[in-house]
Amino acid sequence: MAGMTGVIARQARAEARGRLRPIDPARDLGAIADLIGDAFASDLDAQGRAALRELRWMARLWPLVWWWSRADPIFRESLSGFVWEVPLSSGKRWQVVGNVNLNRAPGSRERYVLYNVVVQDVYRGQGIGRRLTEAAMAEAQDLGARGVILQVHQDNQPALRLYTQLGFTEASAETDFRLDSPRRVEVVDAPGYRFCRWRWSDGPSAYHLVRLAVPSVEQWLRPVKAEKYQGDWFTRFGEWLTDLGSGRRTYRFSAFQDGELVAVMTVAVALRRGEHRLALLVHPQHRGAVEAALISRALSMLSVLPPRPVQITVHKDHTAALDALRRYGFVEQRTLLTLWHDF
Repeated sequence: MAGMTGVIARQARAEARGRLRPIDPARDLGAIADLIGDAFASDLDAQGRAALRELRWMARLWPLVWWWSRADPIFRESLSGFVWEVPLSSGKRWQVVGNVNLNRAPGSRERYVLYNVVVQDVYRGQGIGRRLTEAAMAEAQDLGARGVILQVHQDNQPALRLYTQLGFTEASAETDFRLDSPRRVEVVDAPGYRFCRWRWSDGPSAYHLVRLAVPSVEQWLRPVKAEKYQGDWFTRFGEWLTDLGSGRRTYRFSAFQDGELVAVMTVAVALRRGEHRLALLVHPQHRGAVEAALISRALSMLSVLPPRPVQITVHKDHTAALDALRRYGFVEQRTLLTLWHDF
């Protein structure tokens, strides 16, 4: 990989001042955190903001990070990737102005994920993002990966154009929808289907449903864990504890046909602040039949609570859900694309 990195760096100097090198966790985490915070501040959800805080915390403990990265290969791998740095005016010190991270996909040992591809504003348009991405792709290939995955918002045209030029293609897409304030709606039914509150005994069936409803590439990024659906006291207690810490309460509605679980609507109610969250899963063979019934039940429930915005994320190819949400007044926000490139 050292030879490949040197070739890429020499090519890059013709287009951009500076140099490419692997991430050094002990010295780079603070600069990387600043880059991510500046570039993605408006895009980070609660989990993303927590990860950024953790990154800044680790940067302050750089002696421990230095020792840990040398003692634990797994920790070192979790912080792998490349930075682009430019010389300061004195020429003796260097400043990190670009970054890309590379990790093995959590749900696929054969693929790697590129993330945090970011370049400081004043250095964009010089080919730095391309060189960082190419370096990460080359590293993944050297490690034996079958391919790489990354995510980008559809409205980020410069990044999307770059990834397309590098051979990435769309594998899946998720669109965010928002309703400013739920209103009371008529609860509708679907002929041939039975609707009821969730029972933990349906956990195994729900696990099977998730495996069918969620695209494989997204399961590579966010693996579906069977233990989450076991329904034992430990799982229930974990969900209760999570709800308590986040100020939420979780409810679910299920749809059955001939005794088979075919859809689940999850309603995460914001008790103190924030937004209500919905999540809809429908068996591919039953799409178009149950979406309105489940959405109407969720909105009817939320309409009697203090008014708060409602958010839901839906796969772009689930057209029946997209149409139903629009009919109930939800407005499309942004679409997140998952792109892949096989070697």
